[in-house]
Amino acid sequence: MARYTPTNTPIRNYAIAFFLSVFFLYADISSQTFAPLRGIINASSLYVQVISKSVVENISFTFSSLKQNKYLLQENKKLREQTLQIGLKDFIEKKDNEEKTQVIDFTDTLFSVFKSNGINVFKIASIDLKNYFCCSSHKIFLHNPNKIKIEKNFPVFAGNSFVGQTKKTYMNFIEVILLSDVEHVLPIKSDFFYCDAGGRGKPMLISCKLNDKDFKNQIGDIVMTSGLGGIFLKDIEIGFISEIFPITPDEIEVVITLKTNPLDENFYGIISRNNEI
Repeated sequence: MARYTPTNTPIRNYAIAFFLSVFFLYADISSQTFAPLRGIINASSLYVQVISKSVVENISFTFSSLKQNKYLLQENKKLREQTLQIGLKDFIEKKDNEEKTQVIDFTDTLFSVFKSNGINVFKIASIDLKNYFCCSSHKIFLHNPNKIKIEKNFPVFAGNSFVGQTKKTYMNFIEVILLSDVEHVLPIKSDFFYCDAGGRGKPMLISCKLNDKDFKNQIGDIVMTSGLGGIFLKDIEIGFISEIFPITPDEIEVVITLKTNPLDENFYGIISRNNEI
């Protein structure tokens, strides 16, 4: 039960406590009775101080390390970004230099064939691969950023032979119909025949029908442009005879594999009428 009124402590209790304190103090002073205890207390105090200092230093070091690691991560990220930018710049410059080299080499080829510097060189924009591999329509599209005026039915040269002729231009592009398109006809010749070879609707293949009695060629023989029709320069190697099929007892179909694969080329030269003959 709680007390509701204060009680008085007898004076003898205070006297006893006083004499005990004096006794313990005298005993400690005269014989160092409590020295070990004081040593333990002092040592404990020192341990607490050392441990506290160590903990504080470790916490401080941890925060400092985290701050330094954050700084290093930021610097590492900046270095990675700079490295990527330098690598991308080098890649673009390398590609530009490669393209410049290709243009120079291709221009030299065009000059050696046509003896003219007035041929326009264009980079391929796209090719209709779906129709090219499965169907009869074979076309490519060339970049024309400077909107150079290109007329219809100009011959188109790539690699080291003709690949087609211009069909139309619109916006910044030039449409080219390839020799293998079923709508295209190319006048060709060999040592023993002339014919108008039509596209077969298959990649890199054209063909023409001939009288079997007059045919003396063999598979592997070279085929040239004849120059007839006024579009393609004559005596340019266009391909070789790859297959011969009988149609009737007197007629055969001669299949020619073209020399230049348009899928392997990046640049195309368009030759004007003045360079044809």
